[in-house]
Amino acid sequence: MSLPYFPMYPTDFEAKTSHLTLAEDGAYNRLLRLMWMTPGCTLPADHAWLMRRLRVDEDTFYTVVKVVLDEFFTVENGRLSNPKLAKIFAETNEAHQRRVSAGAKGGKAKSLKTLAAASSNAKAMPKQPEPEPELDIRKKEDTNVSLCNTAPAIDEIAQAVSAYNATAERTGWPKVQTLSPARRKSLKARLSEADGVTGWEVALSKAEASSFLTGRTERPFTASFDFIIKQANFTKIMEGNYDDRPHANRPADQHRGPSGFAPSGGRGSDASIASIVARRRAARG
Repeated sequence: MSLPYFPMYPTDFEAKTSHLTLAEDGAYNRLLRLMWMTPGCTLPADHAWLMRRLRVDEDTFYTVVKVVLDEFFTVENGRLSNPKLAKIFAETNEAHQRRVSAGAKGGKAKSLKTLAAASSNAKAMPKQPEPEPELDIRKKEDTNVSLCNTAPAIDEIAQAVSAYNATAERTGWPKVQTLSPARRKSLKARLSEADGVTGWEVALSKAEASSFLTGRTERPFTASFDFIIKQANFTKIMEGNYDDRPHANRPADQHRGPSGFAPSGGRGSDASIASIVARRRAARG
């Protein structure tokens, strides 16, 4: 797990980034912060996911963010990383673990010393009292949690549901109100398959860009939470089965998916993403 603070070396940073514009510098800093907070200190190399997390439109992404990505980040196995940040991430966590370990050992030794002193000063009692029976006051876990009435736990399950509901707000999908045991089990399995919340958000981005899954086809159909967490449907989303198909006369270089780093299912969904961006602009305007 990464630390809550972010080591910053202003002199080194300025020496490497003084040529950047103000917008490019801001994009670089936001990318580093997102990367630091993500397990493994990497981000998905997916343009749709990055645009959503950076909160930029398509034009800004390609004129500002893409410039920074090409210069300072590398791509391996579909993940973005920054060599300098990865090194600092590893060194900082290692130092933190050493301090935690040393503190635990010191606390244990102090506890044993205190216990030994208390034992030596103890007085014998004429009759040892019988221990009172322990009462089990643990409450039975509520397995049918209402997301409207209880605060969600800070874990991957809650984060994934929150990400879905945010997407549902934009697409018109029905929002999740109750997380039943069956839903929780299915969602946990999909998170495992997708390598955590970041992979889940990639799937949501692909589903949001799909005309079929957002009711923008001749025979309207809209996805739902239960549809997406079903294993077969989730696999199809990740493999690009629901991506918008390019027109037959579309140039070959436009057949790429929302990620400029690697194909996204081989069908491409730039047009759908552009449509989503346009709708967001209209809503803001």
